[in-house]
Amino acid sequence: MKKIIALTLIAVLLAGCGATTSVKTGLGHDISIAKSKDATAEAEGLAQVDTVMAAVTFDKAGKILGVTIDNAQVKVNFDQNGKVTSDLTEKPETKVELGDKYGMKKASGIGREWYEQIAELEKWMTGKTVDQINAMKTVQKDESHPAVPDEADLKSKVTVSVESYLAAVTEAYKNAK
Repeated sequence: MKKIIALTLIAVLLAGCGATTSVKTGLGHDISIAKSKDATAEAEGLAQVDTVMAAVTFDKAGKILGVTIDNAQVKVNFDQNGKVTSDLTEKPETKVELGDKYGMKKASGIGREWYEQIAELEKWMTGKTVDQINAMKTVQKDESHPAVPDEADLKSKVTVSVESYLAAVTEAYKNAK
């Protein structure tokens, strides 16, 4: 989240200082509750909200000058009676804030944590237009990963499904001012 704020401030300063390049910054998001689950006799229920956020700076031609992506994956457990069993005083951290604590490295198949994979995706997006990033070739790895990059320079660096990240960047472009 701090990176998103810093990127936004830099863009505002550049625009406010009369920089010769016309720079626009936009914020976008994509929200899903698709991973939520009902409570059963065997297991607690889960209300999960995944909020992908993107702060993106574009040049006058619409090329991405800088992009910062993060994901707040907020989980709330509840019992069969609907009583919340999660600690309500806990302050959820985003995936970037969690860093290595997120725990993707073991399951990634490429030995990279979530924030490392997103950094590679952000690098790949830089210098491209929204149309170019949305034209990214993807493959469905499984039901939970319907859009994993199938670009030669990303295959060995990004194993997460990218549809929400592309949607957030696209919305950021639409919101850019």
